[in-house]
Amino acid sequence: MTLPPRRVGIVGNREKKGARALLPALVRWLRERDVKVLLERDTARGVRGMSGGLPLKSLVSRVDAILVLGGDGTFLSAAREAARADVPILGVNMGGLGFLTETAESDIYVALERLLAGDVEIEPRMMVEARVGPRGRVQWSQSGLNDVVVHQADESRMVRLDLRIGPTTIGTLAADGLIVATPTGSTAYSLSAGGPIVRPTIEALLATPICPHSLGFRPLLIGAGEKLRIRVGSTVNRARLTVDGQISRLLGAGDEVEIRRAKTRVSMLSLKHDSFYEVLREKLSWAAPPTRTRLKG
Repeated sequence: MTLPPRRVGIVGNREKKGARALLPALVRWLRERDVKVLLERDTARGVRGMSGGLPLKSLVSRVDAILVLGGDGTFLSAAREAARADVPILGVNMGGLGFLTETAESDIYVALERLLAGDVEIEPRMMVEARVGPRGRVQWSQSGLNDVVVHQADESRMVRLDLRIGPTTIGTLAADGLIVATPTGSTAYSLSAGGPIVRPTIEALLATPICPHSLGFRPLLIGAGEKLRIRVGSTVNRARLTVDGQISRLLGAGDEVEIRRAKTRVSMLSLKHDSFYEVLREKLSWAAPPTRTRLKG
């Protein structure tokens, strides 16, 4: 950032005791440095003595930066709104794995000192957009930072999805569903379904089938400028489209979904200079040597 933020919005997960306990001191610390602090409405409700906050959609348009206290779920919901307002966002991990919330709770004041000094980097992250409706007639659309998933609405049934990439027909996927992830989302649901890890700054979309009924469908990396079109099979009673695991819409037989790179991006504030691969090693114990267990007998 070239200019230090003078107005900071705070979004927290009030279900996390650590976030509630941290807020009063954090707000006081920022105000002592002449920073105007605005709280998201639900965040303010979770703390005694804090005045009423603002809805997230209003908050992002009135601040220079967003500070998120929580886990990746809290970060994702805040990031979608921050992207619409083109406001940078910094995540503080209040427990859990936290791929998106890179700053540890114990490092928060060191991180804020650097933020207020402008000693941070802005890392643009591409988003993915889903559009529902026949081509040229969009009935519903939503963007996400991690992924778009088309999956079964009834857990006991698979879905059949007719797939096209651009003008090319790929075939029919019979599976529990299909994940279309951004590189940022490659370490989320896609990874658990067997997809590869992709460096977040690479421009691409990753299509990962969920429990496919054929070995012919493997995870596929798609160019960022390409569009994936999905048509729900005629034998499917109900399917569901889910964005970032938080926003969903029911789909029926014949419904069409276009998935592509979104026009908006998330501007993530980064204070670390660690290699992406070092982060992988830390978060996932990636490529760690096996531990030895001594048997007693």
